[in-house]
Amino acid sequence: MNKTLQNKICVCVNFPEAKECTEALAQYPFAELRADLCRLTTKETESIIEAHPECIFTFRFNEETREMALEQTLAAIDKGVRYVDVDILSPESFIKAVRNKIAEKGNRTSLVVSSHQDTVSSLEEMKKIVLKCKKAGADIVKTAPFAKTLEEASRVLELYSVFNEERGKLIAFARGEAGQYTRIACTSLGSPWTYCSASNPVDAGQYSYRQMLGKMGYEGEENHFRTGEGAQSELFSRFCTKEADTRKNLREKFVSIPCSKSIVQRAMIAAALCNGQTVLRNFEPCADTDAAIAFIRKCGCVVTVVRDGSSKRGEKMAIIKSAGIEKWKSYKFVNVGESALLARLILPVSGLASSLRNKTLITTQANVTGEGSLLSRDFSQTIDALKKAGIKCLATKKGGKTTLPVNIYGASFKNSFTISGKETSQLVSGLLMVLPMLPHKTRMVVEDAVSIPFIELTIKVLEAFGIRMKQTREDRNIRFDIEGNQTYTPVDMFLESDWSSASNFAVAGTLASMIADSFGHPEIFILKKMTIETSQADEKILEVLQKCGVQIQMESPEMKQFAIVRDNRYNTRRSYFHSLRNIVISSGKLDAFCFDATDCPDLFPILTTLAVYCQGESRIKGVHRLEKKESNRTLSILSEFSRMGYDLNLEGDELVIRGNCGKAFDSGNEPGSKIFCSSHNDHRIAMAVIVCSLFRNYVGNAPRQIYLDNISCIDKSFPTFVERLKMNKTY
Repeated sequence: MNKTLQNKICVCVNFPEAKECTEALAQYPFAELRADLCRLTTKETESIIEAHPECIFTFRFNEETREMALEQTLAAIDKGVRYVDVDILSPESFIKAVRNKIAEKGNRTSLVVSSHQDTVSSLEEMKKIVLKCKKAGADIVKTAPFAKTLEEASRVLELYSVFNEERGKLIAFARGEAGQYTRIACTSLGSPWTYCSASNPVDAGQYSYRQMLGKMGYEGEENHFRTGEGAQSELFSRFCTKEADTRKNLREKFVSIPCSKSIVQRAMIAAALCNGQTVLRNFEPCADTDAAIAFIRKCGCVVTVVRDGSSKRGEKMAIIKSAGIEKWKSYKFVNVGESALLARLILPVSGLASSLRNKTLITTQANVTGEGSLLSRDFSQTIDALKKAGIKCLATKKGGKTTLPVNIYGASFKNSFTISGKETSQLVSGLLMVLPMLPHKTRMVVEDAVSIPFIELTIKVLEAFGIRMKQTREDRNIRFDIEGNQTYTPVDMFLESDWSSASNFAVAGTLASMIADSFGHPEIFILKKMTIETSQADEKILEVLQKCGVQIQMESPEMKQFAIVRDNRYNTRRSYFHSLRNIVISSGKLDAFCFDATDCPDLFPILTTLAVYCQGESRIKGVHRLEKKESNRTLSILSEFSRMGYDLNLEGDELVIRGNCGKAFDSGNEPGSKIFCSSHNDHRIAMAVIVCSLFRNYVGNAPRQIYLDNISCIDKSFPTFVERLKMNKTY
């Protein structure tokens, strides 16, 4: 770690004895002596500062310590201390005396005037405080109000865009637990340093020195993934050169996207409910689909993944043989990995299986659990809905939350019930899968439904397996009338490519095309064989790109509309959802956009990447959907994009991003310095950061290396993401 980076972390030293303070100041590259929290005499202060002048001296005074505060502050200046910190609430005479002493000593000491409000006020009020500190003679202004929410914390960071010309002279972060991310992000937005503790935290939310080193990536660097630049990617290199590649027969750049894991998980459960053999084509595994396969194998299904010899590409296909739920084997324990969708599909299915226990060998109870961040998610609404449907279950209580594992031990499904869909649509999908199999007609009312496109996706999958239902929708309230005694019929299904995964390449292709256009040689990027007019919510990425001014063209269809044909090899119906198209993307300068992502919250991370490359203020609505994902995505997005030097904050239910065509704040670090980001063990955060970093060095930013602490989380949904970026072979 070089000296510039070391000096970005100021360690607060507050030991009671002079010897401990001296040893600490010698240990850390840059530190603040909090003399008001120590028991130092003026003579001891002089001795300490004389030995270690390159520090900050701070003595927060009250009326009882006023004389000592001034005496020791002036003594520190006499001994040539690098900085003194004075609170703006200090009497004017106190601040004046400090200024006069600094001038007397030839301005060797810089004056930090600071504010520590108990609340985060409006942006206008915070601006006034900064200006008041400057007027008091501050060389550096520090403002650190206490934030109770992420919205308040993000507002504090807005000061860097307001005082852009003061880069290197403003320290602004939020105290408190909600403001912890701002203590790290501030150094990328222009703050000359941030603060941490040497021993006990001086303030709420303050990290220790060791924690700060880890958070900022200064430790464990060898375990970080270097994201690279567009020119290093075979897929995007031709877009990122100032001279056009004129080689003959140069192929247009394209990428093919794996199947939708959302469809695969639904289809696999449906296949397990069939009596017969189902074929799922265009299949590609990931961690979530592996968990689904493990579950249906526990039920007694035979699952084989082979290459399809009937097509030129030889896509993988999954063949699932099942004797139907009535013949499922006994199972007591199910691990869904980190898939919340799979958990909420399996819970109602296990309820149905347990209700058949008198006719089968299925045990009375089934324990459904998971791994990683899924175990900390609140399943209270899910459990409430299960009970309202008539499923007997017992969940785990932990830290005030209702979490996995959940025990299912019976079910007496009701003929009519009402549940809330406000938190998630996934449990609605799980119930829709089992209700048609009941011996009676069922009416299910879902109030305040969210992610309605995913409910429609479930219905499409069920229709492919021969299941029918009626729905009546009024705004976000949906009534389902479902006939009982229906039977799942095996199918031969072509799985749609995943629009959630495709959104990352759609944005990457857009940014690459924008870069090429800025270099004077426009290029196009192609997403191959995508299903359009699908029920996948994340297809909305095309709508957002068009809002930004991106040119989207659909090439001729490569497969006809929904069709059912006889398949002699597997004795099943063959079905396709919709037409396939090649999506051709070309762009120039990008306009800011406004978009409601309430029904497609998985787009938030990659839309944030898109927004920072737009010109102007973009707004994405639906922040309330982000907290209970693989990470708290609100915090993850704010943290990592601020850390990369971008200007964004929360306003109610909206994420506001002030884009500058990809231009980030320049924190003053020398070219070639490193930015360490965290994926928060969240696959969508990891992919969004990687896409963002690919093109930032082509839009006027000082060359910086972006590192990411963990990319193995991408395996959850898109294991070949990084490989497809490199494009060492054609997919």
